[in-house]
Formats: sequence, structure tokens, C-alpha cells
Amino acid sequence: LGAGMMGAGIAYVSAKAGIDVVLLDTTQENADKGKAYSQSILDKAISRGRSTAEKRDALLARIQTTTSYEDLRGCDLVIEAVFEDRDIKAACTQKTEAVIAADAVFASNTSTLPITGLAKASVRPANFIGLHFFSPVDKMPLVEIIVGAETSDETLARGFDYVLQIGKTPIVVNDKRGFYTSRVFATYVMEGLAMVAEGVHPRSVEVAGLKAGMPMPPLALQDEVSLSLSLHISAQTRKDLAAEGIAYPAHPGEAVLQEVCGVRGRVGKKSGQGLYDYQGKDKTLWPGLLEIYPPKAEQPSQQDIIDRLMFIQANEAARCYEENVVRSVADTNIGSIFGWGFAPHQGGALQFINAMGAQAFVTRSRELAQRHGARFEPAAIVVKMAQEGGRFEDVA
Repeated sequence: LGAGMMGAGIAYVSAKAGIDVVLLDTTQENADKGKAYSQSILDKAISRGRSTAEKRDALLARIQTTTSYEDLRGCDLVIEAVFEDRDIKAACTQKTEAVIAADAVFASNTSTLPITGLAKASVRPANFIGLHFFSPVDKMPLVEIIVGAETSDETLARGFDYVLQIGKTPIVVNDKRGFYTSRVFATYVMEGLAMVAEGVHPRSVEVAGLKAGMPMPPLALQDEVSLSLSLHISAQTRKDLAAEGIAYPAHPGEAVLQEVCGVRGRVGKKSGQGLYDYQGKDKTLWPGLLEIYPPKAEQPSQQDIIDRLMFIQANEAARCYEENVVRSVADTNIGSIFGWGFAPHQGGALQFINAMGAQAFVTRSRELAQRHGARFEPAAIVVKMAQEGGRFEDVA
């Protein structure tokens, strides 16, 4: 459901695995555009001698485009990949459940909204699960499987089977806002934005991200995700937490999103204007950033910037493990590398802490917390390890 970048990518990897796919959108033009994404990947493979026209045509024949929910009859699994809005997702769930079989699985590709909450729109929450893909779907190897409060073991097993069938690596996570990957990934880009707001030169932030071993620097990555989506997610989170009577934990990086996107209307790469300016394949940091946030005369060392970017991620990953959001050390490490590209040479976010030693990690985290705020306070599980000489490892 939804033939945008995510839906189109999910349709492609499913059809490539030999699965018949229905690709549904609000207009036939949008649905056909989603199918054209598969054609463009296959045409490129043909031009490089890696495929044939026959193979392309056979794969494309497996993707049926439509605007009618009636065409979902007979589907074993429906994956919703529409806009990150609770009401839109609820409407899609209800329209789908009106036509699919009682034992079919309904999955949401949400990146942040809790599955238990989304399943409230379902008349069969035991068959409701989260399947969080990463963009671009045809290249990213991970799928985060999110289990809601009422998701049955059979539904989890079927979701797991599907992820293996399409050749992806699954990790299973429990249901909490932001899940695992989106929650930790956000700390990386938001820390980059917070530094810009403090007067750290944007170029220094970007260089430090690459020097740390991340595949993309934080500001460029924020543009890829889009500033408007991040603003929308923070607005939805505020609304949800207010309904639960919980205070929203504002982040200093949000002020930059608000200024650049909310006030200046710079949405990100998709509009050609974000934290960068885009000209075809070329991009340069937007000069306006330096006018709004003039760099301080005294700049931090590159190591300080690297530490902020790495420690904020590793610490949040440790919290996710501590809160049982992720179910194993291995899943936490694999998810960090395959999900958002946590510096692969480190062996994963928890392995980063292991390699440094819990005591050294706690000491440096507390220095960063004193200088930059409570978000750097070390997770209780790491503090305990520092005291007891422990490390992150799965017990066989």
C-alpha cells in the first residue's frame, strides 16, 4: 500500500523473490510510477549485462498496479508503506481488512509509530506486525520486525519467513516509540544539527561524521531523510506524548529543523534545497547556515566532534538493549551496521563500548554530559558494567 520510494522498493524485492505483488496507490498514475521504479532498476541491470529483457519482463509481470482495495483479496501479506500519519494508516488498515482473509497478515512499514497503537485500528491485532524497511529497499540488507503487544507468535514467524524469502536480514524488536534503528539513527543526525546551532562549523561536523566511519555525514543524511519528515515525526510524537500526559523531551537540534524547514521552507534533497543546495548530482552546504548560525571563533577539535557523534549513538543503543527493545547483543550490533550504517569497522554500537571498555566509556560520557547536556549521561547498564567489569555479550 503506497507506491512511493518505500512501497515501490518493497514491490521490487518481493517480485524479485518470485512473489506476486499488488501495488496500490490513490491514483493509477502513482501506482504505475511505483512499478516504473522496478523497470528502471532492471533496465540498468540489462545495460550492464547483468540481466535480460526476458527476466525483466517476467519480474514486471508479477507486479499488478491498482487503486482498488478489492484487488487485495487473496493476499497473504499486506505491507502498508504510506505517509507517517496515524489517521492515514488507520484508514488503510480498515479498508484492507474489509477484503483480506481472516488469517492474512497486515504489516506496517512505520519507522517510529508504535505498532500496538497502530493495531488499535485493526479488528485482528494478533495478525498485525511491523516490518520496517530501509531506503533504498533494493540495496539495504536489514528489515526490523516489530512485535506489538497482541502480535501472535504465528504472525511473527510468518513475518520472519517473508523477510528471509526476499533475501534480507531480520532483527526482531519489541514495541517502543522509534523502535531501535530509527531511535538511535535520530541521535546521530540531531547531534549534528545541535552542533551547528552551537556555532560549530557545518563543514567540521560533516568531515567528523565521515572520519568516524559513518557512510554519510549527519547533515547530508538529514537532507536525504528530509527535514519535513523529521519535523512531522516530532510533531506527531509531541501529540502522542501529550495524550499520554508525558512531557516531550525537546532536543537542541530541533530548533535548526524548525528554522531551516519550518521558517525558510528548505525541505531537503527531494526539493533541491535543504542543509545543502543541489545542482544535478552536485551538492554544496547551504551558505545560509553560516549566516543563521555563525561559527564560533574557537572551534572544537575534530576528536571532540567525532566523540559526540559516536557516543550519543552507542549510548542510545545500550539504552535500547537495557529496555529490552532489542532482544540480543548480536541483533543490536547487526541492526546498527545494516540499519543505519553505524561505523562498520567498529563491529556495531555495543561492540564500540566493549572495545573501549565500559569504564572508559562511562568516564568520557560523563565529560560530554557535563559539557553538552544530560543526553550524554551513560546508560545505567553501562555504569553497572563499569562497576562490575562486565561487557555486552549474549549468553549461549
